[in-house]
Amino acid sequence: MIHIPEIKKDKKQQSPVYTRDTIMEMFSISKTTLHRWITMYGCPYHKVNRRVFFRTDEFNTWFNTYKVQQKN
Repeated sequence: MIHIPEIKKDKKQQSPVYTRDTIMEMFSISKTTLHRWITMYGCPYHKVNRRVFFRTDEFNTWFNTYKVQQKN
């Protein structure tokens, strides 16, 4: 009889915050573009000393406001 080991997946919880680097990597954008999203388009962020963070729920809500409805 062949024994097949059980594969256990470690499910990491998604962090409640994104960093600048995370967002730049997710969307393949530059720091300049991210800065434009913040200043011109009102992307919500939090600043602790010199570090910039984005709450995932706030960012996702803001991002969904730019969803384009397709015409049929």
